[in-house]
Amino acid sequence: MSRRALRFRVLASLTMFVVLSSMLEVGARRVGAEFPEWRMTDGAGVVMIGHPTRLWALAPGRKQNGAVWATINPLGMRGPLPETPKPTGRLRVLVLGDSTWFGHGVEDDETFPAQLEARLRADGLDVDVLNGGVPGYSTEQTRVELDELGWSLAPDLLLLGNLWSDNNVDSFRDEDLLATARAADRNPVYASHFFRLLTSAVDQARGGEGGRIVTWTRTSQWPETGGRRVSLKRYAENLDTMVRDAAARGVGAAVLSPCNIETVKGRHRDGASWDVFFDAQRALAAHHGIPIVETLDAVRAAGAPESLFLDVMHPTAAGHAVFAATAATVLEAAGWPNTRLLATGGAFPLAPLVDNRFGVGDPNPSSPQRNLFGDATLPLPAGDPSLRGAGATGAGANPPNTPPIATSTPRSTRAAPKWSLSGSVVGGAAPYAVEVRAEGGTVVASVRLAAAGPFSLNVRGDIDDVRVVVTDAGGKTGAATGSRGGGAADVLIR
Repeated sequence: MSRRALRFRVLASLTMFVVLSSMLEVGARRVGAEFPEWRMTDGAGVVMIGHPTRLWALAPGRKQNGAVWATINPLGMRGPLPETPKPTGRLRVLVLGDSTWFGHGVEDDETFPAQLEARLRADGLDVDVLNGGVPGYSTEQTRVELDELGWSLAPDLLLLGNLWSDNNVDSFRDEDLLATARAADRNPVYASHFFRLLTSAVDQARGGEGGRIVTWTRTSQWPETGGRRVSLKRYAENLDTMVRDAAARGVGAAVLSPCNIETVKGRHRDGASWDVFFDAQRALAAHHGIPIVETLDAVRAAGAPESLFLDVMHPTAAGHAVFAATAATVLEAAGWPNTRLLATGGAFPLAPLVDNRFGVGDPNPSSPQRNLFGDATLPLPAGDPSLRGAGATGAGANPPNTPPIATSTPRSTRAAPKWSLSGSVVGGAAPYAVEVRAEGGTVVASVRLAAAGPFSLNVRGDIDDVRVVVTDAGGKTGAATGSRGGGAADVLIR
């Protein structure tokens, strides 16, 4: 074969490949393959923003929190910015969990971490208690939060309060959603809709219990039957990993065992979805020889449970005071801080853990997962979710314990393709919170930078002009404007 003929064949093959690839990509775009991405930028409750590795996080600033307000620092944590480095001789407690420990509906100084700090200081300890709780967080997200942020704050003690969100029955496993987010964030080929569909199909065909690639399409139906957001064994494994990682770093740990008005009043005597998760907490604490802060008996002893809860799940300021007093008593009885409360056991045995009959059912109608897919029509399951979920599906375990959901079809994001906004942060003090805001101040993209320098964020296709606001570690801000097809949005903080 002549060189000319060979070149012709190669060119023809490349042309066919390009044409076929383009056809497949166009077809995939018509199908509308979407990866999970936080769609709700604000709401009646605490304002949440998307996060590349945790799906959602808290938006820095003064944010509405039920009938009150919450102060979110530039690290995305409730309360004042922690001193860095930690002052010499200072003890530091890091509280992790969901909206119970974050303090839904109560003021900054009324939360469990704030009241625990006040009690410990009244006992003569130089200590700060940091609030790492985020509404809707499971142990899957808390593990990532701890690795990305928590350890850098140099805690001496972890208080692990995750339970309600893990126990909830939902449409997808958190493990799968986070794996999908990581894959999309790390590999630019996932910008291709065809590659998304292909990867998802291959991953599902592979089977097994490993992480799944979760995609959503125009023709997808919201799953009618769900499972735990985090399986019982995975929940125990996550807690076990965090307490053993803490011990390896010389950090103590204790488990926070929450309660709600249903458990206080003794309802669901035939069993509830969360029972096995509380059992796992107790078994793990005993295995590692670390304290567990049991709040149920203390709340019952306090009487008048209606005065201690804002709703089914969330404590009032008085309820947080009971939680904090109980935790302080347990820590004192355990000898902390003279006893460091390091986990002493090896890997916690998972095999004996068996889920109960409430492990599957209707997906939680108040699910934060319903904010992760842009063009899906998300009908709510029929029936009253308030008590049904507590004993049968888990849906009632925390309807108010998650970020607000979209109750109608979210706006379409396909009017035009997404576009990339690039820029750079100069000046100020690290770390930085970068927010991209559309008209009206709605946050449509965000990122946290560990150091000054460049950033790049995707903006929805139905938005042409934005404002970039950067807040540094000291609370100073800078701003710049950006637009589709425009130049870099460089932000100078003076």
